[in-house]
Amino acid sequence: MVHFYLPTSNRNFEKKIIMKMNSFFSLTIILAVFLLNACRSDDTITNPPTTDNIITNSSFESGGTPSLQGWNLNTTDSTMINYSTDAPSGGGITSIKLKDVWSFPGTITYSLLANPGTHRYRLTVSGKAIKNASLPAGGEILLMKSDAGTWSTRKFLQFSTLTWTTGSLLDTLTSGASDTIKIMLRGNIDQFSDGYILFDLCKLEQLD
Repeated sequence: MVHFYLPTSNRNFEKKIIMKMNSFFSLTIILAVFLLNACRSDDTITNPPTTDNIITNSSFESGGTPSLQGWNLNTTDSTMINYSTDAPSGGGITSIKLKDVWSFPGTITYSLLANPGTHRYRLTVSGKAIKNASLPAGGEILLMKSDAGTWSTRKFLQFSTLTWTTGSLLDTLTSGASDTIKIMLRGNIDQFSDGYILFDLCKLEQLD
């Protein structure tokens, strides 16, 4: 059998090539791991977890049928509180229609127990006014809270535009174990307004 031997200088050159290739592959793996972790970190920052809507019947319908389940009414008079097939994008097939009257506006409320402690809340509602003749029309949303049985209005927002508009209220509430949060939707913006207000897509979020 014939054996061939590389010169010593060639063998050393081969070893250097192998060592360089191993170093290259190691650096490639380290760089890939670094980039993967960096992408995960950015994704966590730009895509925080979404919060749930605390209001269970936020669009005034159930199974494609108009519904006020979970809401309380100040009257059963259908001229004061009724449904409308005019709804915003994403609002299903109906919205709630409230009479704009200064003395006794159509009003609905949604109540729930507050989480004890200090928390941030956001109330978001879509609204659209319907004028009667030349008078303005509108309505308002109110974020209310009971403190030892006494109700107070924390924030409110009025709607008077004739197209669907979305508005939000932000507030920080400190609550005890028996305190209650109330969402109020009602017609009327002042004593000179008349007509109706439509509301839909009511969303209450606890942000922390």
